Amino acid sequence: MDARLLATFVAVAESGTVTAAAERRGLVQSAVSRQLQRLQREVRLDVVARAGTGIVLTPAGEAFLPVARRVLAEHAAAEQAARTIAAGRLMDVRIAAPGTTLIDVVIPFVATLGAGQPRAKVAETPLDVFLEEAVTNHDLVVMPSSPRPTIASTALVDLPLWAYVAPGHPWAARRSVALEELAAEPLVAPSRSFMSRRVLDGALDVAGLTAPDLTEANSGRVAQALVATGSGVAVVTDDPAFDLVPLRVVAQGRDLLVRLHAAWQRDHYSAETLEDLAGRLRSFARSRYPDRPAPGPHLAPSSIR
Repeated sequence: MDARLLATFVAVAESGTVTAAAERRGLVQSAVSRQLQRLQREVRLDVVARAGTGIVLTPAGEAFLPVARRVLAEHAAAEQAARTIAAGRLMDVRIAAPGTTLIDVVIPFVATLGAGQPRAKVAETPLDVFLEEAVTNHDLVVMPSSPRPTIASTALVDLPLWAYVAPGHPWAARRSVALEELAAEPLVAPSRSFMSRRVLDGALDVAGLTAPDLTEANSGRVAQALVATGSGVAVVTDDPAFDLVPLRVVAQGRDLLVRLHAAWQRDHYSAETLEDLAGRLRSFARSRYPDRPAPGPHLAPSSIR
């Protein structure tokens, strides 16, 4: 539907005469009359009628007027959006991450965005989705995966794999625990849909160890809750809860870590904005977890990534 015809119809409806509408639209009166006739043919409705020297809306015109105004408003919004996109500006940013990362990192970061920043819309994405696939459905994706060179990315922070124990546990005064010691304890860990479990399983496999007494929980938070109410050790990357004591897990002389990356499409129309947003997220993550080391190749064994 031609927006010019709708604008002329609205101008006539609001001004009451063809003459006034023509002045408002910057047209001659005959052009306004022709546009009204064309609109009526296109919508198959008689929307105006002569009344003395003026024009009035018919009942159909009265009913059609709010529709015409809504279409014009959407048309103006679409034009503005096109100009914004052409200029590389991002109005809304879709950020996706797996559940734990979404809750502990992304949502707290979104809460810090103020005026002048894109409006953030967050969504959960499964851990098994490839980054290359995820960035086709979202603007910015935060995942514990190593991106390929085909997409733009930045390393955010290395998050330790924590062994959480209750305050009364014999390890409560320690700062770390060796993987060999951990494997001999009753463990509570989330399923393999969580990266923390995959890191644990990978490290055990590399070391030739097994964890015969392992209880699987629905999430890292549930794993902590189970340990808080009884014995055992929760192995997760989640932020601490229930007053549990965190210990780093050490394997082959190195802390077991989960490395977070932010990724986006290289040819995204607002790639510069996304790169800036990823930089802000990196600074936020490192300030939120000040005792976590910045990503470095010596920190996370490649065999368990």
